[in-house]
Amino acid sequence: MNRRRWASCISLLLAAACGGEPAPGNDTAVAEGVPPAGDDRPATGSTWDASAGAFFAVRTPAGGAWLVNPAWGAAQALDTLTAASWDMEGATITLLDGGRVVGTGRVSALRYDSTCAGWPTASLVVDTGDTPAWRVAFQADRVEGLGFDSLPNLSAPDSAIRVRDGALAASRLPDDTATAFRGRPFTVRQASRFSIGGDTVATLYEVQRLVPQEANPLHEQLLIIAEHTAAGDRPGVFHERHVGLEEGMASIELLAVLRVKASGRVGILVRREREAGFVLEWIERHPRLGWRVRWRSAIDGC
Repeated sequence: MNRRRWASCISLLLAAACGGEPAPGNDTAVAEGVPPAGDDRPATGSTWDASAGAFFAVRTPAGGAWLVNPAWGAAQALDTLTAASWDMEGATITLLDGGRVVGTGRVSALRYDSTCAGWPTASLVVDTGDTPAWRVAFQADRVEGLGFDSLPNLSAPDSAIRVRDGALAASRLPDDTATAFRGRPFTVRQASRFSIGGDTVATLYEVQRLVPQEANPLHEQLLIIAEHTAAGDRPGVFHERHVGLEEGMASIELLAVLRVKASGRVGILVRREREAGFVLEWIERHPRLGWRVRWRSAIDGC
């Protein structure tokens, strides 16, 4: 998959987004990297859910695979991950694209770059011969993919409604303290919807505001999860807010929505990419505590 997302963005003015009542404070889950108490963890102390597998793969822009060892979380540096400590040559994986299993393959030609601290890359020997389009890959029977849509695939009226909903969700968040952005329009860059189960549907929004000053333009980036049920909407059940210079803000790519088969929990895998490298983030829905950032990867700096 290309690292750059579709370029067109749809803007809504803040004044048009502020017509509803504010969401209650306990509807917003502050991002955190520690899983709920009592959850299983690998022996390394990683916050990763071991039942999701000992490793997974993410497709590179060139069609190969980054192999990710989730024991290396945000507190570790990838220059300590070597072939001697972790060799997945020959491992079998299931290839996923959204909610579909598109094939199975075997890890081949594993390569570690001695000049940078990054995830090892590998080629895949696919059982069908031709490599299908895929986004992520996991060990067999560990997860199932959940389908999701996105703005470019919607009709114009449906896209406009979803953009409006994303701007409303952003305007109702309780921790809007940066005065420089007051009155600035919200731009909804992506809005992907997926079913959690039962009558609950969730939407992942990426929303931004800009202060386009000539020197050091400021950028506010929001990652929001909203839920919708027959009983009503919860517009901001989770959000992360980042404020900084525009040139230093990460891009966000939704890689997969997954259900861990052993626990039944739904998680979202996203990639945040900056000039210095990318970080993977697993945002999980806990039945009692709501959405939380359960795991963040070490930084791939290659």
